[in-house]
Amino acid sequence: MNSITHNFQAIVDKQKKMGYYFPSILKRPADANLIEQTQQKLNLKFSKDLIELYLFANGTSRNENPLGMIGLIPIYIFMDLATAENYYLTSIQFKEQFEVWDTGFMPGGKLFPFLEDSSGNCYWADLNVNTDNYGKIFWTNTYPDSPAYKFDSLTSMFETIAQAYKRDIFFLDPDKYLDQDYNKWGLLAKSINPDIKFWDDYNNGT
Repeated sequence: MNSITHNFQAIVDKQKKMGYYFPSILKRPADANLIEQTQQKLNLKFSKDLIELYLFANGTSRNENPLGMIGLIPIYIFMDLATAENYYLTSIQFKEQFEVWDTGFMPGGKLFPFLEDSSGNCYWADLNVNTDNYGKIFWTNTYPDSPAYKFDSLTSMFETIAQAYKRDIFFLDPDKYLDQDYNKWGLLAKSINPDIKFWDDYNNGT
């Protein structure tokens, strides 16, 4: 079963067994009214995947613990709808951060942020309907890397993450910080998202 709900629950169950901090800060599900209000404020139409995600949990509670203890994946925070709304309004105006370097491609402005690392790196759900990239997951960053699509969908992203926990590709270091096997992560992501070029470059070291 590859639904977001199923895989997110599997992730949380595994995290609890690991003794990881993340499950303790997971917020209650957003209700339909809050989801609708967020869409209206941003003039966006959420995909079924994105609605399912926030019906599972409305992000995480922010606190002073290090990023390595509060990320869904290493260092990336799952934003609640209010935080994501503010992030969108602050970030969407900087168009240059969305330009793919080698092609000059830029996705449309209908994007929704849901994972960020407090340093300008972010995962966005592409909500540009009637485009080939609708539903894919776009990544922007402040590192010397081009923005890129990294997952076929939110569903495939959570399948990838769940498998990474199941296979101990994500693990806790001796200080209880979430870490990962970068080589195995790239190979896993490519196997579940075979049409995503990013993982070819990642696995080839380019």
